[in-house]
Amino acid sequence: MNYSKSSEIMDEVAEKIALEDFDKVADHHTFSDTYKHKKKMFLKEIQSKGGQPQVKRKKNCLLIAAACLLIGIPTTAFGAAKVYDMFVQKENYEVNVSVTNDAAKNKNSWYKLKLNHMPENMAAIDETAMKYSFKDNFANGGFSFILWRLGKDSDFQTLYSNSYEELEMNGRKAVIVNKDNGNDNLSFNRQVFLLFEKEGFMLESYIGTDVSEEQMIDVLENISLETASKETASQTIDYDEAQSIPKDKPIETKVIPLKNDSPQLFSVGQSVPVTINLGESLSKLEYVVEKVKVFDSLQDFKQENFNPLGLKILHESKAINETKTLLPYKRDVFKAGDGKDSIDELIETKFVNVKFVHLTTTIKNTGKKATEEIYMHPSLKVLRQSENNAWIYAGKKGIAEESIMTGEVDYLEPHGNGKSFYNIGSIAPGQTIKVSLGYFVDEDKLNSIFLDAFHYCGFGNIEDMNKKDRWWIDIRQ
Repeated sequence: MNYSKSSEIMDEVAEKIALEDFDKVADHHTFSDTYKHKKKMFLKEIQSKGGQPQVKRKKNCLLIAAACLLIGIPTTAFGAAKVYDMFVQKENYEVNVSVTNDAAKNKNSWYKLKLNHMPENMAAIDETAMKYSFKDNFANGGFSFILWRLGKDSDFQTLYSNSYEELEMNGRKAVIVNKDNGNDNLSFNRQVFLLFEKEGFMLESYIGTDVSEEQMIDVLENISLETASKETASQTIDYDEAQSIPKDKPIETKVIPLKNDSPQLFSVGQSVPVTINLGESLSKLEYVVEKVKVFDSLQDFKQENFNPLGLKILHESKAINETKTLLPYKRDVFKAGDGKDSIDELIETKFVNVKFVHLTTTIKNTGKKATEEIYMHPSLKVLRQSENNAWIYAGKKGIAEESIMTGEVDYLEPHGNGKSFYNIGSIAPGQTIKVSLGYFVDEDKLNSIFLDAFHYCGFGNIEDMNKKDRWWIDIRQ
């Protein structure tokens, strides 16, 4: 069987399902960088792809398997079945679950995934009912399901694996693959394959670290497939159809550095003319970062203005005490592995002081119409000087560095409620509003931070940091 080819196809389809899963949680501007970051990390855990490494925050770094190098473990197999045989093979850090099928596939059969038991306080995050999370940990961890219609030969790959177990769940063959990065930074640390022989389907499940072993078994043992119409059936991927999808060649992203004399680079106190599309209208704004201050404590700031994500990371990293004083935290740097033949290797650990960078800014509507609602989520980026005396992202190829920096706005006043935290409302013509922003920053990054303001659009395979829809403010301290 061609493990390589089929696993590539599965990676692509699994990525598509994961993206759709997360994209239905909220609209683009509501989650902004938090949303995109979680999505990216989820995809990192279900596949390992090449590309530029990125600086990532604590609790969301690249996967690190804490396992001995396991080479050449022989193939094992379940007992003979009437229709299907399921084989499991582990080589280094890759586990392949393969199913051979001697029966003709019934493409007209449709099923609905039925969960007959769920942990208390857990619910589906959207109408597809293929992703579940605890209500107090919404859209993070929990269970994520992919339902595969089996082909003649179907191969399922798991990377960053340290062990697996073959067993039966309610009479069904199952494989539990355990994943471990060695420092509790996985959001999903188990991948389970459950074979529905009679129906001709494989259920692939991703299990969050917030789900206990007992909860996982209770859910999986009580899962069933109910006959349904095509319209009411659960989302399904046909393995053979997925395998026939051409695999696109990886597109290398090229970054054009920010020039020192770029017209898109501004200083503190300088007026920044911003033109953006908000809704169906074009809005013209005048943005000014009036002043920047650095603090060692959060005691004097309104706690309700802090983004819950940033505070959660501070507490998990033990970087804040009961008096709201910021403390040093342990920062790890890794050499990135590919999850198949190598894992991430710890190359440096040190304690780093945390600072709170507070920005006082103003936004003036210089247009003739009121703006649409503005979602205020300027990202803080760490840049370094390139060989051509320009500014480029500080991340180095092949290196993953943990950081207290979330990439988010950690403090915002005014702000919206709940998922609309970044919504600061509409601005009338000629009106100027004051907006306070705050970021948690590693002390040794203070001399490298730039504000990437009002960046709502993505970019293709070429990112020009000097484009007219990018506005950079140098806030180095």
